[in-house]
Amino acid sequence: MKINFKKPGAVVGSFASTALPLLLTTNLVAQELEHSEPNIEEMIVTSTLHRSRADTAMPVNILTGEELREKVAATLGEMLQDQVGVTTASFGVGVGSPVIRGQGGNRVQVLQGGVGNIDASAISADHANSLEPALAERIEVIRGPATLLYGNGAIGGVVNVIDNRIPTSVPAGVTGIVESRYNSVSDQQVTVGRLEGGAGNIAWHLDGVYRESNDVEIPGFAVNPKTVDIADEEELEELLESRGRISNSSTRADTQTFGASWVFDEGYIGFSVNRLENEYGIPGHGHGHEDEHEDEDHDEDHDEEEHEGEEHDDEHGEEEGGVRIAMKQERADIEMSLPLSGWFEELHGRMTTVDYQHAEVEPDGEIGTLFEQDGIEGRFVLHLAGTDTREGVIGAQFSQREFSAIGEEAFVPETDIDSLALFTLHSIDTGDLTYEFGLRGERQSMDQSGGSCDSSNTSWSGSTAAIWRFTDQANLLFSIAHSQRSATVEELYSNISLGCAELPTDLLVEHAATQRFEIGLPNADVEKSTNFEVGYRKHMGEVHAEVNVYYNDISDYIFLFDTGVFEDEVEISRYQQNDALFYGMEAEVNFPVRRSGDHLTEISLFGDYVRADFDNSGDVPRIPPLSVGFELQHSHVNWQTKLRWTEMRNQSDIGIGETRTNGYSLLNFYADYHLPFTAAETLFFFKANNLLDEEIRHHTSLLKDLAPAPGRAFEIGLRVEF
Repeated sequence: MKINFKKPGAVVGSFASTALPLLLTTNLVAQELEHSEPNIEEMIVTSTLHRSRADTAMPVNILTGEELREKVAATLGEMLQDQVGVTTASFGVGVGSPVIRGQGGNRVQVLQGGVGNIDASAISADHANSLEPALAERIEVIRGPATLLYGNGAIGGVVNVIDNRIPTSVPAGVTGIVESRYNSVSDQQVTVGRLEGGAGNIAWHLDGVYRESNDVEIPGFAVNPKTVDIADEEELEELLESRGRISNSSTRADTQTFGASWVFDEGYIGFSVNRLENEYGIPGHGHGHEDEHEDEDHDEDHDEEEHEGEEHDDEHGEEEGGVRIAMKQERADIEMSLPLSGWFEELHGRMTTVDYQHAEVEPDGEIGTLFEQDGIEGRFVLHLAGTDTREGVIGAQFSQREFSAIGEEAFVPETDIDSLALFTLHSIDTGDLTYEFGLRGERQSMDQSGGSCDSSNTSWSGSTAAIWRFTDQANLLFSIAHSQRSATVEELYSNISLGCAELPTDLLVEHAATQRFEIGLPNADVEKSTNFEVGYRKHMGEVHAEVNVYYNDISDYIFLFDTGVFEDEVEISRYQQNDALFYGMEAEVNFPVRRSGDHLTEISLFGDYVRADFDNSGDVPRIPPLSVGFELQHSHVNWQTKLRWTEMRNQSDIGIGETRTNGYSLLNFYADYHLPFTAAETLFFFKANNLLDEEIRHHTSLLKDLAPAPGRAFEIGLRVEF
């Protein structure tokens, strides 16, 4: 294995030289302050083992409580983008997928209660995740490979959205939440409701969310002026028309859930049903069609119809030619936690069935392409009878999915996707040292409907880690993980015939979201990742801090390569494999700077950096740049304020066909006030995002030159809990 650090040495060195002395000096500051309230050790649900964040070898972000409610956004990526090591890959404001350490899409597994969503979000960048972030009670993010626990799609990390749709305990009475919020940048209105109760051994849960917004306002132009040929009249007109807002960026979504459980001593059995509908626009020309203006001799009646269509679209914040995504999902879950005796002390299992549809609706109301995916996924874990120094689990996970795409953009054939995995994870505590090790084997098969280009393979993943508690308040962690990932359906079969041959050039189907003819790699090898990580945590006391340095060597990395060859003015791109290297670091530290009576002022400093390049073909595309910043928080008994500054640097380490992305300064403000004179717990909150009204283009986004992030936004809201 060859280690080749190119440019980032100076950056990482400067970053480390700033962060590490700071960690030492903040301990001195803490000694001068009075002791804070006792720290609460939170158990990490996603880790499978009964471990707290301080005692797990995995780098984990946790959003819960007031911080979770503060970060609530329309998409999961937007909600998590302030977490260290995490960014968002937006495709307009209706889509925002999390990117962890430079990896996203089908390398980041998004879970709902520990089980996959069975949606089409990994098939294309314009497909949103089929979950509602506003209903989450807790979100856990594992930064780095987690295939050992959650399989093929977790080679880059895991996002687990945890809610209480299947209750685990019976509340003393009826409890609930009602929340309403308004955002000025898009006239977004959100209403959230939740009601829970129970009697005897039965607990029940109801929730719902409704969200609606108009087109998003931005500073400057949606189209990046640097990409426009001013001499071209059509391009110039398009640029001028994009000033001040992102056309066709309006959204509408609603979801409802019902769940119930039978709760008994040390266990429960429950179920839930959920229905979600999500409609959003694709900005720019991500779904433009070459034949849209093919006939230039429109008669007057047709012109009038188009004009009426424009007026109708304007009512919904859409432009002529804008494509809308209409997503529907029906999901049912069954979950159990049963106490056992003998060799095993507990069985935890969850099984999910999903009926998913995703229609791409043309401006005339016709469905251009219909994606469907039905499936069932289950995960069962047996906790071995352990001791105070030993813990272990064995588990099984299976998935059966039927994927199909019908219509003019159906570039992936109908395919059945099955997988079965067995895994085990163990922990041994020897005093100041804790060791973790595990192994997973997974078999995946893909069968084309009516074709002979089937695929099946077995992937193996293993990890070992050690945690050294060198003080009562801090530890060091060391980990090595070898993870394997099988190619996904779009990587294998995009524009590949049923006989495993590439489609003729004149029959290629354009993937309009990327504006490319994408050609799969039906004989793709298993992708193999070897990740080394060293981390420091200070998890108790006045000062909390974490620093992680990682080095991830990936063999046979699968990526989409732009060939530079065009057919009918559309570029041909091919999935290829090449060895790649990801490495970087993350750091954050939080400490109090002043206490006075009921007043407390704290500051957090944070930053992350990732670098990724191929062995022989330059940089990996869409890698986020270096970011650093601070957050100043002042809190009182009934209120708090936060001021957060993030400095995102330029990204000039770009892949083939990419353009350089300018950095920006992001200034956000948050304040809330608990109204003390109401019987219910009532919270009024105010947010101001992008106060400097900066033009923000995420380098991780395929639409960065057509759909920047929103401009200055003010949000107000009220939440009542009873």
